[in-house]
Amino acid sequence: MKALLLRWWLFLCIQGAVLAIANHFGFFQDLFLKDPTRIGFGILGILLVTSIWIGKKVFKLSKLEVVTESMKEELTNDLSIQWFIAESCLVLGLVGTVCGFIIMLGTAFVDIDVGNITSMQNALSQMSIGMSAALYTTLMGLLSSLVIKIQLVNVERTIEQA
Repeated sequence: MKALLLRWWLFLCIQGAVLAIANHFGFFQDLFLKDPTRIGFGILGILLVTSIWIGKKVFKLSKLEVVTESMKEELTNDLSIQWFIAESCLVLGLVGTVCGFIIMLGTAFVDIDVGNITSMQNALSQMSIGMSAALYTTLMGLLSSLVIKIQLVNVERTIEQA
């Protein structure tokens, strides 16, 4: 069980390094500027809180000396909330995608004059804002769900092998 704690800690350190690199390259500034829905930051917050929550469970598991069959079933069932959260990150990413498309299509063609180049440029500019919101929230939802699921699979495999 101590190996589980070390694997979780390594994974958390990797997450921190990836977030630091993303910040260095201005990813979070781009996310703030190009996602007017702010769903991407909400998904990122859910990822961080859930990772810490899983870490608390891993710490408690690492203190156990012996794991009985009834404890294995209880511990595995206890992770169902985190699995739901992982799936919710995917759904929130898709909600952000739909919101981005609504922004893109709802505002771009309101005052468009197809004969006027400036009007067309403004429409394309409005469309790019909605499209970037859609893509950023989809990316955040997919990555956050994947990271949470990797942690949960790690915990479940260790419980099964104990």
